[in-house]
Amino acid sequence: MSGYGVRRVDERDIAVLSMLAEEFMPEEATGGKRIEILRKALRNPDYELLVAEVEGEIAGFVDQWVIHDFAHGAKLSYIQNLYVTSKHRGKGVGSKLLEEIIKSAKNKGVLEIHVVTEFENKSAISLYRKHGLVKASLQLEREFK
Repeated sequence: MSGYGVRRVDERDIAVLSMLAEEFMPEEATGGKRIEILRKALRNPDYELLVAEVEGEIAGFVDQWVIHDFAHGAKLSYIQNLYVTSKHRGKGVGSKLLEEIIKSAKNKGVLEIHVVTEFENKSAISLYRKHGLVKASLQLEREFK
């Protein structure tokens, strides 16, 4: 794939990322709320957001939070979101994003990386397993709307 790369997000990407988040999770939040939360997260040193570009177009993103867990006595990484636009799926974009975020987690001295996806999302599960995320556990969730 020519013109392909992964880089850290910057301010000029925020509007596009807000639109991609709407594709990824429709009607979860307004564009303004997403932008506000993203700007706040980007100021946090324990947050990291990477984008994949194909010929100058953002083709996907991945983000992670690093937490300091006293029970483990170590840092843990939580991949919050991984999204690749439908136009760029099946071309290795998700793999490249995942490789880069895993490399970053290792460089930060993280003990474990965690990720959550729906049971039905077989392609995501396959991608995560391909990259060594194999230990399965159940995450329970409660929404406050």
